[in-house]
Amino acid sequence: MTVNNFQIDSAAISDRGLSEKRPQNEDSYLELNEQGLFAVADGVGGAQAGDVASQMAVEVLGEAFINLHQNGDAEEMMKIAIERANEAIFQMSHDLEQLSTMATTIVALHVSGNIATIGHVGDSRLYRLDPKGDFFRETEDHSVVEEEVRAGRMTAAQAINHPSKNIISRALGAEQSVVVDMKTIMIEPNTTFLICSDGITRHIDDFQLRELLLYKDTPANICQRMKEICYERGAEDNLTAVIARVSDKSAETNQTPADLEESTVATARPLQTSGEVLAEPFVLEEDIATQQLAMPVTADSQPLETNITNETSERPFIQETERTEKIYRAETQNASSSFGKFLSSLALLLLGAGLGAGAYYLWAQNNKPAPTPVITEMQSPNIPYSSFEDARRSVDGDPNAFINKIVNLPQDAEGLYLLGRAYLLAGKFPEAKKTLDEARNKLAQANVVNSKVLATDIALGLAIIDEAAAQNKFQTQVKPNNLETNSQINVNTNTAMQR
Repeated sequence: MTVNNFQIDSAAISDRGLSEKRPQNEDSYLELNEQGLFAVADGVGGAQAGDVASQMAVEVLGEAFINLHQNGDAEEMMKIAIERANEAIFQMSHDLEQLSTMATTIVALHVSGNIATIGHVGDSRLYRLDPKGDFFRETEDHSVVEEEVRAGRMTAAQAINHPSKNIISRALGAEQSVVVDMKTIMIEPNTTFLICSDGITRHIDDFQLRELLLYKDTPANICQRMKEICYERGAEDNLTAVIARVSDKSAETNQTPADLEESTVATARPLQTSGEVLAEPFVLEEDIATQQLAMPVTADSQPLETNITNETSERPFIQETERTEKIYRAETQNASSSFGKFLSSLALLLLGAGLGAGAYYLWAQNNKPAPTPVITEMQSPNIPYSSFEDARRSVDGDPNAFINKIVNLPQDAEGLYLLGRAYLLAGKFPEAKKTLDEARNKLAQANVVNSKVLATDIALGLAIIDEAAAQNKFQTQVKPNNLETNSQINVNTNTAMQR
């Protein structure tokens, strides 16, 4: 799409992931390049419920902007469309028992020239990379732990591994009305947007997302690389990402209009019998400020136990469950429609939602799935991966406590590595070297899910131990309470050097 000499190059990817508990993709996305509209919705509810909800959300939003006249108010249209989608999903969930638990997140972006409009409900996210390389998160998660962090009752490090991190506090279809957070910002050419579900962000942190977007590669290749990274790290959830790169058309030299034109696609975790798309909704807070993200030296964080109460919010908490896959293709329409008035657009919105609801009702009568009585918290399907990551973060939180709990020397690569990591963090370099060497010798027996991570981390640990300068640098980076005493560190350092 080209507007006011601004060219948008976009791409998207959506995949169900590796979890056998989620055999279908409940994510949906919207990629209407001609209208400058992009969205992701992450369905909740299990069975066919989640994908129905996410698909309805993107369909209603897409229909609204296809019929938006040239001088229409994009922010007002987006807000109303998301609210109408919420009403339609809520109504259907009460009309059909098998869809009674369905809901969805949604995050949407509309770009027109140098103006970007953002709407959001839930924990799907939108990021912005500006021409200078500064990275911003433009949305705030509507989740239990994120609200605790914003209230100052929990730290960001605690939130990363909290057992309630996947519970969202706002979604489309959960209640009869919903608060949609909206913002409009000015952008420059060479700005890149990333819209994604939590299936991406649970495996790729903000620092790594920025690095990926900085690559001088096509949006399609970057999307594919994101999927590969998620698969390497377990791909525990459905994953969806949409990348939209806004550039100055006058700077384009080797591309033709045909090269720059994208197909109009709205995709979601598709139903097995339909080719329709579902998108993931997201909730926006009033007056939400753009968060400039400080890039950390390391992605590791220290988990701390924190009990969360519901005393600060009366809204129901929605927990994610198993999901399904769908693909929906919305045909682009001529922008020169006769809908010159705002009320006419609203009427078409309501008509489209009604027709969609009727079609789903007929489909549901012939394909009734087993009812899902409750929404349960999403659990990690990859037990070896999850237990290993939890143990590694436990080591980083208090290495000395981990060492003291060890009675017998572990016999597997994972256990030996964790003990060696604890020795390293505690400044006990000779013990760390011996234990990490034993872990390396048993890598061939390690679980395939963790073997690559183990090999890399063991090599890094031994490299630190073998170099005195690296040891000194490492000691300045770790927290002092990870080290027993300075004198003990010096003794261990000298011993390691002699070895």
